[in-house]
Amino acid sequence: IDCSKYRRAEIDGHVMVACPRILKPVCGSDSFTYDNECGICAYNAEHHTNVSKIYDGECKQIVTLDCNKYPTTTTKDGKVLVSCPRILNPVCGTDGNTYDNECGICAHNGEQRTHVSKKHNGKCRQETSEIDCSQYPPRMIKGGKAQVRCPRILLPVCGTDGFTYDNECGICAHNVEHGTDVKKSHAGRCKEESTAVDCSMYLSNTKSGEAVAACPFILREICGTDGVTYSNDCALCAHNIEFGTDVTKRHDGRCVEEVPQLDCSQYRTSTVKDGRELMACTMIYDPVCGTDGVTYASECTLCAHNLEHRTNLGKRKNGRCEEDITK
Repeated sequence: IDCSKYRRAEIDGHVMVACPRILKPVCGSDSFTYDNECGICAYNAEHHTNVSKIYDGECKQIVTLDCNKYPTTTTKDGKVLVSCPRILNPVCGTDGNTYDNECGICAHNGEQRTHVSKKHNGKCRQETSEIDCSQYPPRMIKGGKAQVRCPRILLPVCGTDGFTYDNECGICAHNVEHGTDVKKSHAGRCKEESTAVDCSMYLSNTKSGEAVAACPFILREICGTDGVTYSNDCALCAHNIEFGTDVTKRHDGRCVEEVPQLDCSQYRTSTVKDGRELMACTMIYDPVCGTDGVTYASECTLCAHNLEHRTNLGKRKNGRCEEDITK
């Protein structure tokens, strides 16, 4: 990665890299996913590391091991013993255990006759719903406000407020900025809440071609998880039978049409010494697709991009852009 193209500044003795807020995930050599290439540059500058990019896209969770390169011997009882080098290069196995090196996993598989693979480089991270925010100390900025600087590593977590954050630090930063007490609900992106519809009472013996005609003409509108308004529960069931889908009910009533308009006035801006205006965005991960075909981490980050680059991009839709139109 050519990190020289990203602007740098030194604040309180720390080197900061100004990264664009465009979401183009890349996989680093430390097996972490970063928001974009600049995120790796920022991480290296702040932590004095030398992480490089392995490939575009999010890191794959499971890595195939080549155990054939290690010498083996088979015991009388059929166990395979692997001769491993005494090199300490910790890796995390898919069984949640940390091994001294990749060969250690191969040795474990041979001896225990298991099929453990490598999850990622480095020690296994302890899965817990409790976040230790003390490892992300806040710093006082002008105006006496506290702010937490988070790494640009993309390890999505779901907060108890129902929002997805880039990583655990994002929750800590949000709590400091807004005085909230959001906790981690679970690892990974938040799942959209929906309610299953009991279709057995309507269409238990109905063939796909008769599904629509079998429904009563009662208008009791519901919104499906596909964003379509159905006249009643039965119409949603009929749709699933006819098209082989698995749509559930998002809520009662008509779907609220999402108008792709940006209201950037709701996000706070500040002016720096050189006269540039910057926009302060939270670390909440709620992607939107811009009219330039690029996915932005949130609506605010799209507004921040417009402000920084003096563009006038709009919002094409909520959610990520389709792969074939992402720049």
